[in-house]
Amino acid sequence: MASIAGLGKIGLPRLSENMDPEDARALRNYLYQMQEQLQYVLCNLDTENFSEELRSRLSGSLGKEET
Repeated sequence: MASIAGLGKIGLPRLSENMDPEDARALRNYLYQMQEQLQYVLCNLDTENFSEELRSRLSGSLGKEET
């Protein structure tokens, strides 16, 4: 199962050697920025951003782990 901790392990795709080097740099830069933004957003989610149903499910599953 995927997790937030695994985001740092996501590798950039290997690009074709036929691709223009400038385009490859731009694409890698863009993908890196997207990965950084995704990691930031997912690591900074607050329970206020969750639906009531999800908050209930999460608090229920946390309660099960404590017993």
